[in-house]
Amino acid sequence: MVADEEIRKAFQDLQFRTNETRAKIAQGEVNKTYYLQKKKLAEATLKNLEPIAADLPIYRAVGRMYLLATKGSEEQRYKDDVDMYQEKYSHVEKQKEYLQKGLEDAEKNLRELIQSKRS
Repeated sequence: MVADEEIRKAFQDLQFRTNETRAKIAQGEVNKTYYLQKKKLAEATLKNLEPIAADLPIYRAVGRMYLLATKGSEEQRYKDDVDMYQEKYSHVEKQKEYLQKGLEDAEKNLRELIQSKRS
């Protein structure tokens, strides 16, 4: 009776961790998509800045106002954005791999728990 109670508790705990890990992986996929879109947008904007002459004024939208900026500063800002979003994308990818390994271990433990209960 006590063993069944312990097994049930362990099963619930493993099931909770498995579901939580799956949710984190799904959220990571959403974040990866977001970072990839932002990176592509920054790359496209950077590409559109290339043909503009260096002496022309460039205005950057900040909220409801526009700030005067130089072409060089805007190019650098978008290059930094591309690098930042690529780094975040890579971080999420590594985190996903780590979570998947943990998920596989938890599922394996769950199977072992079920097998031990049947025995």
